[in-house]
Amino acid sequence: MPSSGTALPATDEEFTLGALGGDGLERAAAVLCERGLVRLSRLGGRSDVLDTAALLMSARWQHRDADPDGLTVIRDTGRHEGRAGFAGLGRGDLALHTECAQLPRPPRLMLLACARAAEEGGESLVVDGRSVLAELVGSHPTALEALSAPRAAYFGGSDGHFAPVLEHLPDGRWRLRLRQDELARFSPEAEAHLPALRRAVERHTTRLRLACGQGLVLDNHRVLHGRTRFTGERLLLRALGQPHPSLGLHAGFPAPWPAPRPAGTAPPLDRG
Repeated sequence: MPSSGTALPATDEEFTLGALGGDGLERAAAVLCERGLVRLSRLGGRSDVLDTAALLMSARWQHRDADPDGLTVIRDTGRHEGRAGFAGLGRGDLALHTECAQLPRPPRLMLLACARAAEEGGESLVVDGRSVLAELVGSHPTALEALSAPRAAYFGGSDGHFAPVLEHLPDGRWRLRLRQDELARFSPEAEAHLPALRRAVERHTTRLRLACGQGLVLDNHRVLHGRTRFTGERLLLRALGQPHPSLGLHAGFPAPWPAPRPAGTAPPLDRG
């Protein structure tokens, strides 16, 4: 799998529906907590995708474009190309984003399953927001300050939502929200730092070519996703939802630096 920048998946480990229904669920939850992404394999069709979603999600999110069972068919419909907010239903490049950024509470998990691969192109793009945060805090702290302001961005149309791009949560964890199309507008302070953000996103982009029966589960509050343009009849199935309590996911993702010591405690002794 070709990749650029920091590869997000720590391993080529893949989980089948059978494994998730057994002892593999605990391991998959640990990978999701650590990396923000879990890879799936041997998905036999729509019923397998629904069963996998049922194991990982407490309730499926009914997206605007979803079928009655909660799954959305991601393909070139031939009628959505060029329409704001519908780039996923065309065959062009899909800019990296989090799903449903315009909502006050976007769904936490997204499952993508490949039912038919493209003839050419159609690679899935993923970016770990934790790596982006680490780069910004290390090299562009003023950018992070602007992008984490409460009204750094406005996502959506008339019923959209003001939100930070990188939200600092009360417990020291972080949450990511981003789109890069006509339905995203930024404050002057945040817009001045978009080049630094986009460079960090590009450096940490990983490309994954999904074959038929393979899939991904993404933490939508941490991982950006997108797609390269393609030819052929590429078809994916998507499920959105909130994580099942058994996964043990805390809100947001941990900061990419050590937690501060409690007040009044001494640093550890150097025994080296």
